[in-house]
Formats: sequence, structure tokens, C-alpha cells
Amino acid sequence: MDLLNKRVLVIGLGKSGKAASLKLKELGAKVLASDTSESGEMRKVARALNKNGIDVRLGTQKESLLDEVDLVVVSPGVPNQVPVIKAARALKLPVWSEVELAYRLTDKPIIAITGTNGKTTTTTLIGKVFEAAGRKASVAGNIGTPLVSAVGNDSEMFIAEISSFQLDAIIRFRPKVAVLLNITEDHLDWHPDFKDYVRAKSSIFMNQLDSDFAVVNLDDKVVKSLVPNIQAGIIGTSKHELETGVFTKNGRIVAKLPEFGTSSQECLDICGLEEIKIRGSHNLDNIMAVVGACLVVGIDVQAIRKTVTAFPGLEHRIEYVATINGVDYYNDSKATNVGATVKALTTFSKPVILLVGGRNKGNDFKPLAQSVKSQVKAAIGFGEAGREILETIPVHTLQEYVETVDEAVALASELAEPGQVVLFSPSCASFDAFSSYAHRGEVFKRAVLALGEVNGKKTIKG
Repeated sequence: MDLLNKRVLVIGLGKSGKAASLKLKELGAKVLASDTSESGEMRKVARALNKNGIDVRLGTQKESLLDEVDLVVVSPGVPNQVPVIKAARALKLPVWSEVELAYRLTDKPIIAITGTNGKTTTTTLIGKVFEAAGRKASVAGNIGTPLVSAVGNDSEMFIAEISSFQLDAIIRFRPKVAVLLNITEDHLDWHPDFKDYVRAKSSIFMNQLDSDFAVVNLDDKVVKSLVPNIQAGIIGTSKHELETGVFTKNGRIVAKLPEFGTSSQECLDICGLEEIKIRGSHNLDNIMAVVGACLVVGIDVQAIRKTVTAFPGLEHRIEYVATINGVDYYNDSKATNVGATVKALTTFSKPVILLVGGRNKGNDFKPLAQSVKSQVKAAIGFGEAGREILETIPVHTLQEYVETVDEAVALASELAEPGQVVLFSPSCASFDAFSSYAHRGEVFKRAVLALGEVNGKKTIKG
């Protein structure tokens, strides 16, 4: 793709926008970069881009930014309803996401992973399987390194976590393997409604051909409803036996994929469910997706088996923190939506003290109420949305509200009894009080470990 002397406007200067600006400049484009923020941190970004010959405008985004522009590249955090983007579309200017730009800059195949929950775990695991198999691949996208920064290296394939924001502005983006894990309500502060959210997620399949593959969770009703409109070859995953696909049978994960070497009667054995270290039925879904995605690109089953059975999980995702006075504390700060918390609750058979709160992203908390009926002994709300969540919790469940995470931990330690679990699974975004879910999770863990230091009775993993 020839970008020499093309005038490109980049909207939004988070990690992806900054990376896109630098890549475009490297390719000879005339780059104008814009962000509404005028914070000290954003001014640092602007100065760094200026040093690379990139013109940066901070503050109000006027339509005049579009004068003589050939292409608009939008960062994932920028809603498509902001006036400057609406004006660009009205002028019939091409509007691309950063991943669309990246796709047009490479001829290497892409495994793209999306879903409301489980994207990072699945993307990380696929990357580790490739590493175990001795295959050179780059893990990028929403997971950390922008995809546009990774293209151009000597990897044979890219493994990319893709959000609904990134999918919203794709045109030709076509992954060789597209993985859709699940779809539940999320980001309704960004998307106008759930229907639009589903549209964005399902667009991961829209450019695929019958020579490509779609790995889909057939146990998810919304995902399953999309299958008839997918042109790519379907690799279904399920906790129930399938005619073909990746599924569980007799306590084991197996694959029946005749086009990839298994017979129509025999199953390829992957591993026993008891061999998997990460908790939760949702992680079983993630692992089956990993198996399907890796098998269709020719990864040896031994590398898959070795990796998925050794994987300990990622930080802030149902992460064991400590056992203090017989109470187990788990950090699930990555649970930024109701669906994630509902799934987290299914991993425990012990009574739970549930800590929920933060900033609501437009989600309905009623599904959470259905999950706390019998298992949750007490619900502690905190932050902006804490009271709102508690209003949906059944009245027979003990409910308490506090302002901060530290206060929530202190109260949970008073309410919990030996043999019970304190689960920090907020169901909300972290931005009411924290810079990220990781920041929030670290605060929770420090508060928990401080309990042990006070009473001198703690057992800490590792």
C-alpha cells in the first residue's frame, strides 16, 4: 500500500493512535494527529510525536481537521459518533481502525481473537502454543503491542486480540482464523445498544472466505446464532459432544476434525479436564478455542497439550492471593462486566463474600442477581456503581456499601468465616478511582496482604 505523501488524520493518541502515527510517518505519509485531551501526559505524547515530524493538535476537534485529508485512522477508544468522525464519513473519507491499517501493511496470516470475556487468556495461550511448537508468531493487538507496530517483522503469523472498538472501523480486515469466544452485555457506554455491540463483534467474520476458519463457541446462544451467516469453515467448540469440532467427552477435551487428520469416528485426545490448572468453565471454553485455532494452522497436538495443561492463568483473572484465617481471597479485577463476574462465581463451591463496584459501562446488573441467590453470603458494593449493583441483589443476601476497595477488603475480612471465599470481581470498569483494572487489582491485593501482616496468620501462594 502506497502511503507516500498521503495526508492522514489520526484521531485519538492512546497507545494504538501513537503507534499508527509513527508507522504512517515511517511510510512517508503526512500525518496530522489529534486528541481531545490536553493533560500533561498527552502533552508528553505530543512532544514525542513532534520530534518525529508529526503535527499534533490537542483539544477541540473541529471539522477543519479534515481539510485536504485522504484517510482517517481512528483509535479504538474513540466512539464512531464523535462529530469529527461523523463529518469524515459524510465527506466519504475512508475511516479505518488501527488494525485495518495494520492488515493492509502485511501479507502474513492473522489469528484474531475477540469476545466479551477471555480474549487475553486465549490470545496469550495461543502465543505460548506457537512458542512451544517452535513457530515464530507475534502476539499483538488489544493485549499490549498495537498490531500496526508488529507488522513488518519476520513472524510467520500474527496472533491478535481484537476489541469491538477495533472491529467497528474495519473495511477489508480478514483473519485467516477468527475466534469468537462469547458475547454478553458490555461497553454500552460506547456502543448505542447491544445490537450494535453484536454487530461489531460479528464483523470479525465479514471478510472471511471459505478457505478461512471461524472458531466459535456453540454453547453461547448469541455466538451460535451468528453461525449461519459465516462463510468460513466452522470449528465449533462445546462442553457437549459435537459431530465435528472441539468438545468435552468423558472428562477430556477432544477434537474431531476429519479435514485435519482425525477420522469421522475417532477423536484426537487433547487432555483431561483435571489436568487444567486455570479455574472455571469459561476457561474451559477458552482452552477449547485455543485447541481449535492451533490445530487448523498445523500445530502439533503435543505442543498444544503441553501448553494448555501447564498454563497457570493470568494476573487479575480469578487470581489466588492468600488464605488468611481460613478464608481464601481471589483477585478478579479484570471482571469489568457482569458476564465475567457471573462466570467467576461458577468456579467456587464454597460460600462467597462478593466485592462489586466501580464505573458502570451501561450494563444491566440483573443477571448478577440470578447468580448470587444461593452461593453468595454477602455482597459488598464500593465506588460509583456499588449502590446501584446492591439494589439488584436479592434482599435475603447481606448487603453493605463502602466507599473504597480498602474498606471493602476490611469489611469482607470481618464478615468471612473459615472455609469461605472473598471474591473481588467488580462487574464494572475501574475508572471511577483507578487508572486501569490492573491498578485496581494491585490495590485489592495490597489490602488483602496487609490483613495477613496485621494478624500474622496468612498463607500466600508461592
